[in-house]
Amino acid sequence: MAVWTEIATSQLEYGRVDAQFYQPQFLERKRILEKAGYKLRRLGRLTEKIDVGYVGPMTAEYCEKGIILLRSQNIKEFQIDVDRNPIFIPEAFHQKLCKSEVYPGDILITRSGVAGNVAIVPQNFPAANSADIIIVRLKSGIAPLSVLAFLNSAFGRFQVERQVSGGIQGHLNLKIAEDILVPEFPDQQQVEIVEVVQDGISKTAKAKALYSSAHQILEKELGLSKIDLSRQVGYETRLSDVSHAWRWDSEFYKPKYQRIVEGVLKGKKIRVDGFVPVGRLVSYLTNGHTPLHHDLSTGEVPFLTAEHVSDFRVDFGTDKRILQRHHETELARTALRDGDILITIKGKVGNCAVVQNCPQAANINQDVALIRLQKGIHSYFFAAWFNSLMGKQLVEQRSTGGINPFLGLGNLRGMPFPVLDSKEHRRIGNLIQETVEKAYAAEQQASDLLEQAKRQVEKLIEQEAS
Repeated sequence: MAVWTEIATSQLEYGRVDAQFYQPQFLERKRILEKAGYKLRRLGRLTEKIDVGYVGPMTAEYCEKGIILLRSQNIKEFQIDVDRNPIFIPEAFHQKLCKSEVYPGDILITRSGVAGNVAIVPQNFPAANSADIIIVRLKSGIAPLSVLAFLNSAFGRFQVERQVSGGIQGHLNLKIAEDILVPEFPDQQQVEIVEVVQDGISKTAKAKALYSSAHQILEKELGLSKIDLSRQVGYETRLSDVSHAWRWDSEFYKPKYQRIVEGVLKGKKIRVDGFVPVGRLVSYLTNGHTPLHHDLSTGEVPFLTAEHVSDFRVDFGTDKRILQRHHETELARTALRDGDILITIKGKVGNCAVVQNCPQAANINQDVALIRLQKGIHSYFFAAWFNSLMGKQLVEQRSTGGINPFLGLGNLRGMPFPVLDSKEHRRIGNLIQETVEKAYAAEQQASDLLEQAKRQVEKLIEQEAS
């Protein structure tokens, strides 16, 4: 059934005459927000600073270590995520971009991608810069966590969505951000909202700490001392090694890779045979692909890319979708199920996670490898090896492509895997699994609390408007 809305010319806003801007759901939310009776103030009037992070080409400045550069993909609802594909810039370049530097307490709003995601820079966050993100620094006396909850609620997001919907540019500009209307809640209600958000952010920090400790269990249990990863200017290798590896590039033979292997062999609990190739541990190994001529903004089945796989974690909250018929036919071989292992093989290669709590249907694209292990191999021990410092370096060794690394399935099969007594293998794997599951539980609690904060905001507005 057709739906339409009629408005008078006096109701036109921002010179917009396109129907998308005046969709009934947008107009209804605006009506409720105004009817609630709270004092509405423009976001721009609440700030000491509202500006856009650096806009322009800067990929030439990217480096392996340095100052974190926050981009749209790092900004989720309420929080910053730098675990997935972090980007760094040199300190000198950071100093040139003082206008786009961010500080604890700043509110960050995405301009493109999922426009309108809003996060806060937490306390003790390291020095960071930003690119193409709106930076909001509130005036003293204004509760940033209350504003944060509102901006992520339905009554904050619609003000961004209606501007982006149908627009030529398709992104949030500074003028629109300044004009977002923010209600002034009574002090007690603000305190209640802030407490829930604080609790949610605290649970997020707990989850991150647990994930970090999961990384350390393997090294601690294997008794690995610090491994020398320093760079050596000149080195040589034997022709027999080249013939065996069938790799002719010098990077493959960097001494640090051999030092890693030797360091692991000297550790506790490693069996005399040391390593086996990953290919001998798997019963199934493949990677996904993207259906031809398919719009990934439509469909019923979550479609994961490399950005949705990080160390120990799979993010099913993707906005990419494929049709159920594609999932059941041409992509049936990569239909996910609990217990599967996913490894990123393009871009930031080697991130490894065990699939748990998988939706009824989910699939992967060509940048992710799917592994099903043979019986007796602990999935969390396997993931921990890839996510360890040693595993990351050995993945780097086997990757090709330089600027855009790629881990081919053949090279993945040849990745060395440490061999332990089966009892120790299971014990360590169980320790890692227990820690990761605790982290996941804390992450879910955080998500529930932050959703609760949004619902509190929406309920306050809807009740007052009724």
